[in-house]
Parts: sequence; C-alpha cells; structure tokens
Amino acid sequence: MLMSDPRTPFRLLAPVLGAVLAASACGGGGSSQTLPTIAPTTAIPASTTTVASTTTVVEVPTTEAVSVDTVPATTVPATTTLGVATTTTINGWTGAVHPLTGLPATDGTSGRPALVVKVGNNDSRSLPHVGLEAADVVYEAHIENGVTRFLAVYHSEVPLRVGPVRSARSSDIDLIGNLDRPTFAYWGSNEGVGNEVEAAVDQGTFVGMTTTGDGQHFFFRAEGRAETPYDGMVDSAAMAVASTGSPPDPIFAFGPLPASAIPIRGLRWEAPRRIIDWVWSHGAARWARYHQGVPLLDDLGVQLAADNVLVLFVDYRRSAADFMSPQALSTGSGDGWLLRDGTATGVTWSRPFAADRWMLTDDDTGAEVFLRPGRTWVALARLSEAEILDPDQVAQLTG
Repeated sequence: MLMSDPRTPFRLLAPVLGAVLAASACGGGGSSQTLPTIAPTTAIPASTTTVASTTTVVEVPTTEAVSVDTVPATTVPATTTLGVATTTTINGWTGAVHPLTGLPATDGTSGRPALVVKVGNNDSRSLPHVGLEAADVVYEAHIENGVTRFLAVYHSEVPLRVGPVRSARSSDIDLIGNLDRPTFAYWGSNEGVGNEVEAAVDQGTFVGMTTTGDGQHFFFRAEGRAETPYDGMVDSAAMAVASTGSPPDPIFAFGPLPASAIPIRGLRWEAPRRIIDWVWSHGAARWARYHQGVPLLDDLGVQLAADNVLVLFVDYRRSAADFMSPQALSTGSGDGWLLRDGTATGVTWSRPFAADRWMLTDDDTGAEVFLRPGRTWVALARLSEAEILDPDQVAQLTG
C-alpha cells in the first residue's frame, strides 16, 4: 500500500542550527582520519516500500525555540529540516515559487545559497541514504568501477544530516556551475581533483566545504553504519545556516505536460555494475526508484522517489585529474528522455556553458519541454544505456 510521506518536516530555528560539531578533521575522501562518532538517531530501515507522495497538502507543525545548550545539533532527530518545502502544487497559485522545484513557496523563498552534497552509492555499504529524499535535484553520474554516485542539491528544504558523504569527482564542477555559487560539501578528493576544485573555488564557481579545509567541523562519522569510508556524514542544516551568498536561479523550466508525451510504466538505466529502475507509482503519482532490482529505501524505510526523472545522454571522457575516473561532459547538447506524470517524452538537451540552465526541447517538434513542478533526479547516462520497461519487467520489480 502506498502512503503519504511520514517524514513531516519541522522548522528548525536558527539557534539550534547554529550549533556546530566540535571536531578536528584531516585527511581526504575514504581516509581513516579521526572525526567525531555520533550515535544514530533513526532505526535501521523497515522492510516497507512506502513511496513518498506529493499529491496531498500536509499541515506542517513548528517547534518552539530551544537553547543550543539543551539540544545540540548532533542530537536533533534526523527528520528535522531547515525550511518547510511545499510538497504539492496549488491550483491558481500566483505567488513565489521555489527556484529549483517550481513548487509554491507558501512561506516565502529562501535567501540562502544552494547546498550541494556528494553522496555515496558504491554498493550496499552505502545504504541506507540519509536526507536524499529532501533534495530538490539529484544528479547521478558514472564513477570508476562501473558504479554511480549522487550529487544532491538542497535549497527549498535542508535536512539535518546528509550521507554517506564521499569524495568529489571532476564531473561535479560543471554540473553545479549554474547554481550561482552554491556551497559544495564533499569528503576530500585525490590531489588532482582537489586542484580542480580549488581552481573552481578561486573562480567563484562555488564555496568548497570539506574534511581537509574550510568547514571540516561540519563533518562526522555516524555510529552504527558500515565501516569507513561509508559512515561519513555532514551536519547539513548547520552548514546551510553558516553559508553566505545568493539563492540560485531556476535551472529548469516548469510547465504543462508535453503534447507528444506517451504513457509508460517505467525505465531502466543499466550501467556496467549497476541496474537502476524507475517505475511509475499511480498511488503516489511519482517515479519510484529501484536499485539492483529492489526498492531503494532511505534510513526511515521510505522508498526514494521523484516527480521528474530526466535521462540525459552525455559523453564521458577520462578525467585529466584522475585517470581512473570517467568525467561526464554536461555542456553542449544531446538526446534524452523526460519522465513525468507517468509519461516519457523524447527531448534534446542543450547547455552551452556550465553557468547556463538546462534547456529541453521536443526532439520531434522543437518546442520547449517543461518539467512538472517538484523534485527532479537527473541520470547522466551513456547513449544506449537506458530502455523503456515492458509490463513484465515492471511486474517483476513490483511483485
């Protein structure tokens, strides 16, 4: 049975979020440097496959102001969030909307910069993910060894914690170049990628926060997860409060369903060592994520889902900074598919420069194609890696 999202967000007042983890961090991604170990505040995921719904309006309670002395940021439940994001469209709404989701900003838009976190997805040791469902946009790209890794973008809502946090890749730099100088949180990198990241910081592309430099006190290792480096977490809400800068401009256009959209049940992206499926859930009116043939659950046992799934076929080259790692070329143009509202539309994507927003046009008519207001996952796939699922394949996934 599909249910509404049980993780009703709470307002987290600035005094609480201003509490910072006291830590002395050093070392790069995947290292064994000493960082604080924090006991988990949520249980191991239950064996449910609830898909978070965006079709109902939920009343959002607020918390009273509390002292940072009595409730430090490291002990607030992981479901607490900064900001209260609207989770559904409102008919006739003419007010402000969140720039990265297009959803009504009933309490006004945030003046904070976007927060981007590099999130691991190497294998089962990366599970469960924490805070990924709250992201406005999630990019998924190839890394080495035939697997993928996430780049989660937060603005309308920021969860208290996000993880597991992993090391940066060359692909990340251009991908977040259109977010108007966001804060980028990552767990170190090798020397070559580190030099690329530092150059991008110097150019004003983003503000870097990592375990080996500025912002290292926001990172910690979570007790009860897999071994290092799969236990790295970031105090994302506190980091967002500490970030300075401007909010992002929209990177997608939101609007009506394309006339050329055709109904489908699901889509598969098959990488060398990764099978990723998206299946349309009629009950939740969202695309439910499957990973290696089973529902991909977060730390609360809720299946991850998206309002839009944008499959962009891109070229990859070997990173000049890390010969072991593929680098996605996310500028230029190419083909793709937009999944929204239980349909698929063939699109042509274009983005001449890293600072430009994504432009989508119908690959038959040339008309502009719009996303549904909501949260979007972007798959940076190689040509021929994706296919539409047939009913039998969907039935095997959903039982």
